[in-house]
Amino acid sequence: MICMSFCMVALLLARSSMGVAILAMTDHKHHNGSTAEVYDWDKKIQGLILSSFFWGYMCMQIPAGVLAKRFGGKPILLVALLANGCLTGLFPTLASVGGWPLVCVTRVMMGLTQACLFPASHTLLGRWLPTSERTTYTGIVYSGSQVGTIIAMPLSGLLAETALGWKMIFYVTSAIMFLTAAMWYWFSASTPGQHSMMTEEEKTYIEMGLDTSSENKRRQPTPWKEIFKSGALWAIVASHVGGSAVFILFFVDLPTYLERGMNISLTNSATLSALPFVGMWFGSIGSGILCQKIYNRGLLALGTCRKIFNSLAMFGGGLGIIALAFLGPEHKNIVVALLVLVFFLVGCISAGFMVNHLDLSPQFAGVLLSLTNFAGGIGSIVTPVITSFILRNDPTDISRWRIVFLLFASIGIGCNLIYVIFGSADRQPWDSPDFKDKRKADPEEMTPVLDKKEEKELEASKH
Repeated sequence: MICMSFCMVALLLARSSMGVAILAMTDHKHHNGSTAEVYDWDKKIQGLILSSFFWGYMCMQIPAGVLAKRFGGKPILLVALLANGCLTGLFPTLASVGGWPLVCVTRVMMGLTQACLFPASHTLLGRWLPTSERTTYTGIVYSGSQVGTIIAMPLSGLLAETALGWKMIFYVTSAIMFLTAAMWYWFSASTPGQHSMMTEEEKTYIEMGLDTSSENKRRQPTPWKEIFKSGALWAIVASHVGGSAVFILFFVDLPTYLERGMNISLTNSATLSALPFVGMWFGSIGSGILCQKIYNRGLLALGTCRKIFNSLAMFGGGLGIIALAFLGPEHKNIVVALLVLVFFLVGCISAGFMVNHLDLSPQFAGVLLSLTNFAGGIGSIVTPVITSFILRNDPTDISRWRIVFLLFASIGIGCNLIYVIFGSADRQPWDSPDFKDKRKADPEEMTPVLDKKEEKELEASKH
């Protein structure tokens, strides 16, 4: 679990540092003696660069889930770490040689290789975590994504002030990626049975908690038809789309909002951009622990827990964003405090839809997440483009930010309504290793119950 969390930190560090780096790469007013190039990229080009990561990220989502199911999470994440380490290290040279088009291509390639992060992690969690520990440890693992962002924002701001300027951001990030890859190679395993440091008692405990063996998981074919017919999955899709749109809005544009909308300096805006993600980290860890305790003590059903914590994130966070829309540069301290509160609430998705895939199907959790993450990736691509269109190269106009915030708050709240109405935490019948055998042996058992009209017609035909 610790190794997986470190992978989250490293890959999110590479992903999120671009939000600060692009400010330094396009800032002609700020000079610190650096020899790094400064580019004339307008807001539309910056939006394309920031969204290009998600073009590759979305396209590879479903294949990433299938690959993680086929080969296991360890080799897939190892390839992601090594590939992103190389691309990040070469980024300054590629930007100098090819300008913004080659920068976009590089970010697309990073997105392609990072697409496996959450599907592979969900596949690993499904093979490692019993139900009684699932929510707590999933929250801890995924909190690494917030830690990566927390580190990236202030670290990128400081590195941009060095003699190498913004280039230093990418060199340091690349080194971290390679160190993490070495740790992942030596200390991780795709299944408990493959881990050399675990005792037989520990392996037996995990397999009994999962109620299935690792061998069955590897051999069972993916029931695509049944998966796409699952209403509970589509509820997660809706919530994932809304959650991704809101998250990417701040993930990409928060440094710009603070520096140019709130009139905060680049160094300070980079540091302050990290504070909301600290709040998100606490929300992620705290909600996971609290949700698991509520469920283990039998106070609420698991599905109810999921909907409550998801609503705290989406409804609560949405209301906070609406309040944010009506604050200006004269309310800097209130804005920062409100952002921390909003992100704390958004962190509760770790006990909501984000872990819901594991409830529906521990065996195919990676595949399910790849499907919902694919849908969420659409929002990730569109969000920076919509934002740049509304801002129209004038991110200092707070009235334009108001439109952005109200729009995305509405999207988040609307998507959560769908999740609350149609969501479920019941384990799906097709997750069973012998699902196909049961269906062949007793087709009637797997057939939906007939409605009363059909029953009467059937009885009449018999007589």
